[in-house]
Amino acid sequence: MRLLSQNERTVLATLLALVCGVGVAGARRAGYLGGLKTAPPVVVTSAPVREISDTLRTSETVSQLFARRGVNDVDWAALARGVRNFNPHRLRSGLVFVFRQRHGEPSPHTVAVRVSHDARLWMTRADGGWSASVERIPWRVEPLTVEGTIRTTLYDAMDEAVGEETLPREARSQLVWGLSEVYDWVVDFSRDMQEGDRFRVVAERLVSSEGEVRYGRILAARIDASNRHLYAFRFDHGERTEFYDEQGRSMKRELLRAPLEFKRIGSGFSMRRFHPILRHYRPHLGIDFGAAYGAPVRSVGAGMVTHAARMGGYGNLVEVQHNARTTSRYAHLSRFASGVRVGARVTQGETIGYVGASGLATSPHLHYELRINGRAVNPRRQFNTGSGEPVPAVRRAAFEQEKVRLLELLEPETALSHTAT
Repeated sequence: MRLLSQNERTVLATLLALVCGVGVAGARRAGYLGGLKTAPPVVVTSAPVREISDTLRTSETVSQLFARRGVNDVDWAALARGVRNFNPHRLRSGLVFVFRQRHGEPSPHTVAVRVSHDARLWMTRADGGWSASVERIPWRVEPLTVEGTIRTTLYDAMDEAVGEETLPREARSQLVWGLSEVYDWVVDFSRDMQEGDRFRVVAERLVSSEGEVRYGRILAARIDASNRHLYAFRFDHGERTEFYDEQGRSMKRELLRAPLEFKRIGSGFSMRRFHPILRHYRPHLGIDFGAAYGAPVRSVGAGMVTHAARMGGYGNLVEVQHNARTTSRYAHLSRFASGVRVGARVTQGETIGYVGASGLATSPHLHYELRINGRAVNPRRQFNTGSGEPVPAVRRAAFEQEKVRLLELLEPETALSHTAT
């Protein structure tokens, strides 16, 4: 078969262009008359990269995780020396590592892991081995004012007052816990708050450069309960940060309102309660706190341990003497905390035991008693524990100035009315 000459191919292409209706000019623009049309060259600067996420499992070391992904040449000791505060042996389970691997290569060349809210660790393979660096993730601080009304629980009221887009559920729970800690000496949120009571709180909302949202800290709050307005203002002085009421007195008192952090209370103080095991009515000289088995129990005040052993139906019981008149008891414990024995000194809030069901108990809970001059009293009643320490005189002016600033955030309507007058 004879091959066509260049002139013959040109004539044939022209005839085809005319028959197809594109014309000679169109055929030339399309490249039919100037040789074969070719696409522009594609320049590949690097091999495609894929990302694989893997989680550090419980009881797994980070080197085991890397081995699972084909990385066995990391000098962890050298990395620890090169990155401040980085200890590969203390990375917590649940951390997600992102491995980047080029197509055709046997193992990843880059690994990233978020080690904290504000830091991401990058590990990169180079000719001399692996190197590491820390990327700082900035967060901006925004004041957030939340107010709500108690209908069932404080948790439900917070969920009703704050949407998911403003604070995620975990952050809302942290805000509830923060509020209960501020009022730890004044309000037992599991029992003192009733339907219709109100709260308003100014807190910090933190937003990262990557769009994450979390709770920061409480700046000021007001609880309206039992016809009382209970204010709390955050004030930093020296190396300490405390909350003070509107009169400049510390929120801290001699005794905490409850021996457990904000938990549901099962049954209350009564001189005639039907006992679920003995099946008859008998005095119930304290308050039962429903809590999970093993939950830490804290001493409501500083003092000396006067009993740490079994005591009949109380089961494992710790008794703490706080002063010449006041003692507290903690019963049905599963075990005592380390170092808790007769004669030991404990501080306010220190863990002294763990919730259990020892003695006459049908399920895990804490039985808490408060005794004045040897006689059991209702722990919920208002008894004189003194007022909080006032702001130091040299810092009083600074506190008043800060209180005005926080009140403008907490109650802007009040600040506007004062300005108008």
